[in-house]
Amino acid sequence: MEAADDRRPFYSDGLHFQCQRCSFCCNGFPGVVLLSEDDLKRLSEWADVTPEQFILLYCRWVEDDSGVKYLSLREKHGNECIFWSEGCGAYEARPVQCSTYPFWTAVLKDESSWKNESCHCPGINKGPLRSREEIDAQFALYKNRRPITKQD
Repeated sequence: MEAADDRRPFYSDGLHFQCQRCSFCCNGFPGVVLLSEDDLKRLSEWADVTPEQFILLYCRWVEDDSGVKYLSLREKHGNECIFWSEGCGAYEARPVQCSTYPFWTAVLKDESSWKNESCHCPGINKGPLRSREEIDAQFALYKNRRPITKQD
């Protein structure tokens, strides 16, 4: 993620991150996990159901401010992810949005954003050093995913 003036990103020398399995990003507050066609295919295979069945069982449609509807995972009571139960039940098949956290656009915007996210995520600035190349690859996966939309 290069800045407009070609400055090196703040994470050029890498960032430390290791998931602490705290579940912050999986529950406790309302959230939206948007699914791409690849996510839906992978999760449907994991759940051993058709994509249509998966949508009926585990998904909801959420609408943004412009009226576009996106396919999202449902939440359980208390804002837990539908697959959270003492850990991620769908870990091997989890959506790209989940697998790429915290290497998201808003979090990698600048050093201040990364530091702010660390107030909520105890894995930030812990664990192994993730190289710029690894971060850029995760960021590209996140940025290039295409959430499923619905027309009325």
